Amino acid sequence: MLQVEWLSTVLKSETPLAEIVRLYTDLLLSLDPSPTKVVSANFKLCQSPEEGMALLEDLKTDIDEFVACIRAIIDAPRPNKETLPVNTLKELGRAVYQPLRELMPKYTELQIQLFQANLNDNQLKQDELLEHSRALLSVAERCEGWLSTAYARGRKIAGNAVLPYYIPAVEALSSSILSLISTHSRRIETNFLSSVRSGLSAGVLSETFPAALALEAAAAELLKVLADRLEEGEDPEHPLLDLKSVLDGDVVQPQLTSVSGLQRAREQLRSLARAVLRNPVDVQLDKIPQLSVWHNNDALSTELPDFALSPQEYITEIGQYLMTLPQHLEMHLPEKQAPWQFLSEVCAHTCEVYAEKILNVRNMDALGTKRCLTDIVYLSSVVEDLGSNITPALKNLEKSLRAATPSQTE
Repeated sequence: MLQVEWLSTVLKSETPLAEIVRLYTDLLLSLDPSPTKVVSANFKLCQSPEEGMALLEDLKTDIDEFVACIRAIIDAPRPNKETLPVNTLKELGRAVYQPLRELMPKYTELQIQLFQANLNDNQLKQDELLEHSRALLSVAERCEGWLSTAYARGRKIAGNAVLPYYIPAVEALSSSILSLISTHSRRIETNFLSSVRSGLSAGVLSETFPAALALEAAAAELLKVLADRLEEGEDPEHPLLDLKSVLDGDVVQPQLTSVSGLQRAREQLRSLARAVLRNPVDVQLDKIPQLSVWHNNDALSTELPDFALSPQEYITEIGQYLMTLPQHLEMHLPEKQAPWQFLSEVCAHTCEVYAEKILNVRNMDALGTKRCLTDIVYLSSVVEDLGSNITPALKNLEKSLRAATPSQTE
């Protein structure tokens, strides 16, 4: 206030506030060494990311105190109110925040290091497929806390200008986790394919199934965390508090490009889990075209009554496996994910592929047709017991086969 009076009374200035603001601006720009060089030199002495972040926080606190002093002069009551040009305040803002602007790229590097330190977890070095997947799911679940803490700290340092510097750090973390998920996904798939080639059945009891499920959940959880929109808040009305205009400059706000990779990984893992789950069914269904029971049957055996026919081994193997799914699925699924969706998908897959395989059987004779209808009745009963319905393709196949065997009773 005294400076304003002195400029008004002694120098007869008509714009004393503007003069004072320009004096402070010139003073900051003329300091040697400059505040930016001093702060940068101190930053180089930091021996850890935490020390670097603490320096940035202290720098922002010092700047805030200086800005508060300037605002006290500007906002002090006086007889003739002077309106300061916005550009004059912005020039002062650029001079005041220049040290912080110079170090903001370093903030991104520090935050990346802090994020990466969270991934140095011994749990992520486990060899067991399921435990490794669970460790990655735990990482994804903890990401929300890491990001929330980091964003709050970034806002403390850079206010409404933080996103262009914060998002690259988030992208680096997300990309690192995506790389871990993709690598482990390939391990699970390789294990599954190796089992199939060795003639070993996979299925719900295979370690690859819960491992793929947990890893899919990890990708989904990380996508959910990244989808939460960051609230920038309203831009401050006072030009000296609008850090976006003095820190961002021409900085283009980056995008989270890893999101598309995470979406692909989630879908691939979803497909892998279902392929593992369906494998015992597929193994039995693949036997259908090679079975000799469909044709070249003894003519006398054609006269066997329907009650003399039993479901064949391949279809009872499928039925028994399907009936065990509910209890086994509950072991691996979270409470919010009911097993009925998996059951419905597996039942629909079984019906569709069964119909497709039977339609490719050539020269099916009368007894073969009866046996096929017996198998269809058995499969339909299992599917309905599981709370699902046979598909239109299987219904149409059954109708066609019954039409082709007039003697077959409904």
